[in-house]
Amino acid sequence: MKKRRQFHSYTLFTCTTLYMVSIAGSRPLIPLYANNLGASHMEVGVLVSLFSFLPLFVSIPFGKLIDRVGIKKPLITSIILGSVALIILFLFGNIAGVYLSQIFSGLSQLVFVLSMQAYSGQFSKRKIREYYISVFSIAVATGSFIGPLIAGFSTDFFSYNDAFLLLGILLILMLPLSFVFNSKQPIEKPSRKKTGNAFDLLRIPDLRKAVLVSSIILLSKDTYIAFFPLLASENGLSAFAIGVIVSLNAGAGMLIRGFLPWISQHLKRDMIITLSILLAGLSYLLHPIADHIVWLSILSLLLGFCTGIAQPLSIFATIMALPKNRVAEGLGLRLTFNKLTQILAPLSLGAVSGFIGMSGVFYICGMIILTGSIHFKKVIFTKKE
Repeated sequence: MKKRRQFHSYTLFTCTTLYMVSIAGSRPLIPLYANNLGASHMEVGVLVSLFSFLPLFVSIPFGKLIDRVGIKKPLITSIILGSVALIILFLFGNIAGVYLSQIFSGLSQLVFVLSMQAYSGQFSKRKIREYYISVFSIAVATGSFIGPLIAGFSTDFFSYNDAFLLLGILLILMLPLSFVFNSKQPIEKPSRKKTGNAFDLLRIPDLRKAVLVSSIILLSKDTYIAFFPLLASENGLSAFAIGVIVSLNAGAGMLIRGFLPWISQHLKRDMIITLSILLAGLSYLLHPIADHIVWLSILSLLLGFCTGIAQPLSIFATIMALPKNRVAEGLGLRLTFNKLTQILAPLSLGAVSGFIGMSGVFYICGMIILTGSIHFKKVIFTKKE
């Protein structure tokens, strides 16, 4: 039993890491590539938000589908769709190709994350669930660390198109791993009784709090990925240097997650997340005045530590709050609010960036996050586990 668990955990880690290397590696390149094609800051905001536009409407239905059919077929679909999204960028060297790619990439990421999180949360024993969620979370951070390094290096030494092709091929090569997952995963099927609307799950207090926490953290994480490359480019940094700094952000998240069990034992959860949000907001406020690569790297690490702590806590709290037969559906509900954040933030910040500049974007986002930390105790997890 232990060997079987190790095998599945290694498979989960490897599959998630390789997927995130490709998708997370491509995301910092998108703003730079679009800007290189002549897109304005406003249009970059539209492109980044497009990544989450369709997932906003299909997260819950896809979650219900995964609850019924298991994870294997959706997982295979997400990998194929992701590779197509990246290869499109190689084939079509224009802004229309970027738009199309973002649509496919967003759907791919949604299905992949729902499948892997549902797989991690399917087990009845809490310790096993926590173990797999930790493996998934660390794998996401690992892939997000390696991906921007590979993408930045490939762009500087070859081209944007070649970098996208490389990331797309990597996704295709990991396809055989998806067949390892049993087509009949023991995700509990919904009962034949009517389960009600997915939004009814928000009546669960802990789920409501987890969703709010997740949205705040995602705002800080995704705004950084979308707009930091543009801020750093204005300061004269190369694509490779930007990739290194973004990788440091993901590496910090990967590192801190290894210490999360120890931190959780010595500090209360509300204190951990409150401090994380507070420091994330301060990091944003300091970015515009940190015009040297060393200071930008330090702030990247700080922000990575903050999001790396709070994000897995929100995932675990979501799964713990949900009925066993509606795990993927509830995760889809959580992702619906996440996608709404991912749409509204780039659109609104991209729209005002033409008037206030990239520095103003970071100031505004920092103030929003700090406001979230001030009111955090009203939405924080109050129930002790």
